[in-house]
Amino acid sequence: MTDGDLQTIYTKVFEDAIKLSMNYNPQQIAATYMAIGCRIYKTVLKDDDFIQMMKTIHNTPIEPYPSTTIH
Repeated sequence: MTDGDLQTIYTKVFEDAIKLSMNYNPQQIAATYMAIGCRIYKTVLKDDDFIQMMKTIHNTPIEPYPSTTIH
């Protein structure tokens, strides 16, 4: 997988999330994506790697999207 592949996947998934947010609560959409992502990681990673990844996610500062992007 290349950086271009990752960007393509990100863009497609983000576009789907924006479309879904027109009819569903954005928190429910985010929760669903989180659950799917965690399930995939839990399937493909060793337990220690999964735990470390979850700690990294928890400790990584993030910026919210501008509210105009979501709605």
